[in-house]
Amino acid sequence: MIQPHSGAGKGFYFIPEIGEEVLVGFEGNNAQNPYVLGSQYNGSESSGYADGENNLKAIHTRSGTKIAFNDSEGSILIEDPSGNTWMMDGQGNISVNAPNTFSINATDINLTASKNISTSAGMNIVESAGGDKTTMVGMMHSLSVGVDYMINVTGKLFEIVTGERKSQAKKVINNHESHEMNIEKDKKIHTEGKFEVNSTDKSNMF
Repeated sequence: MIQPHSGAGKGFYFIPEIGEEVLVGFEGNNAQNPYVLGSQYNGSESSGYADGENNLKAIHTRSGTKIAFNDSEGSILIEDPSGNTWMMDGQGNISVNAPNTFSINATDINLTASKNISTSAGMNIVESAGGDKTTMVGMMHSLSVGVDYMINVTGKLFEIVTGERKSQAKKVINNHESHEMNIEKDKKIHTEGKFEVNSTDKSNMF
């Protein structure tokens, strides 16, 4: 069959399916040397992509895998039978949909947005880093947890606040094997209820 481009390990490969109508030529007008010029549509078999202004172009295989080009929208749609889609709408937007799993594997991955990035999961989100993780926030960092919040550090935990630090809780329980507090200036303790200090050894307050 004649192809637009061919060669060893390369080329354009589209072979008509068995039972499809093809147009045949004969080398040297010899009926013993036929070759296929291409396949063609007929009255009983049509592509389903025809429109009056010839805006639609497509590559569509028998399994339902297709690439569709729409000149009226400037869009490109890539789709497979499972429902995976890659849509470029011609307006500067790309939509990717996978009914099951969407995986990205690379040595390095860089994501850059000139404005916002939003992530949402119906269930869990898990992050894992074999080395360091750094998060930088230019303005406010807000964290909201619906149930419990747990931090587990096997080494040291440092907190550095250049401004004011406030904490508010209905009940606070601190358990320490040993505890040391260094205050460079004043320290004030205000309580509206009872203040108790319990120690099994000597205690010095101020």
